[in-house]
Amino acid sequence: MEHRDVLGDALRRLPARARRELQRVVDPLDQEFLRKTLPDPRAAELSSWHAQAWWRQRLRER
Repeated sequence: MEHRDVLGDALRRLPARARRELQRVVDPLDQEFLRKTLPDPRAAELSSWHAQAWWRQRLRER
């Protein structure tokens, strides 16, 4: 999920107006990702990096 990490960094650093515009694009994509993945109950055990962001705590459905 490295790409989502980049988006997260951009959302934190952008000025308010640009952040809102990007957030409007990212939100539906995040919702779709949530629908297509499952929670990973072992994410926190993998590393603190996995535990820091919700998108790293997901498993793809098979």
